[in-house]
Amino acid sequence: MRLASAPVSWGVWEQTTGRDDLVPADLLLDTVRGLGYAAIELGPPGYLSPEALAARGLALVGGFAPLRFEDADGFDEDVGLWLDPIADVLLATGARGPVVLAGAENGSDPSGRYFDRVNAAVERCRARGLGVVFHHHAGTAVETPAQIEALLARTDVGICFDTGHALVGGGDPVEVASMCAGRIEHLHLKDVDPALLARLRSGDLALAQAWADGIFCAFGEGFVDFAAVLALPALAGYDGWTVLEQDRVVVRPDDVPAVRAVEERNLAFVRRLAA
Repeated sequence: MRLASAPVSWGVWEQTTGRDDLVPADLLLDTVRGLGYAAIELGPPGYLSPEALAARGLALVGGFAPLRFEDADGFDEDVGLWLDPIADVLLATGARGPVVLAGAENGSDPSGRYFDRVNAAVERCRARGLGVVFHHHAGTAVETPAQIEALLARTDVGICFDTGHALVGGGDPVEVASMCAGRIEHLHLKDVDPALLARLRSGDLALAQAWADGIFCAFGEGFVDFAAVLALPALAGYDGWTVLEQDRVVVRPDDVPAVRAVEERNLAFVRRLAA
């Protein structure tokens, strides 16, 4: 199992790009390298540079690109703000992807035009020689099992299967992974806090607040049966990257030691499973 980290575990992602108190890139990369990782996903455009990655011997194993597929003008804007810059960095590091496509949060139910734009984004990546996958994602137009099934039918893109988003999106991770058999080309591991998930499903908690409250919890403390997922025939022979993510909304530089301690335990948890 080839393991990688991701900036979202350190509070750096599309929801936090406007903050002025993010963990500096050098500190994040040094911490990730110190944990023993040899690879990381990209994070928002402009945060991690090819030079900083190369200086630490960290491979780049993908870049997350949220796009407004439901809106023609928004889609065109996001191609320029997210898709193309991420592709540029992947190519500059010698990586061949994948570009990890996802819908924008609060997106409407997917229509024919939605899937047409997904296919256009896929072809744009492939034309540059990059791998590309689609990430089913809570709070977007492709989060539920039925919506994932529609994506599978209307596109030929590989899937970034995410254990946490499968559960928060209303499915069972084992069933969603089985549905995606033959199409899983990138893997995100997350755990989900059962109490916060119950409040989210009851309507007592909005998704944004659930994220802030820590719905994605430390590995082994939540609902996700990682051993069952990793033993699935759908993942037999999987040789792509497995990215460990515990989404955090706010991580300041002073928080890094405490986050590092949790991430060290998350990494040890997955390594025990792999063994």
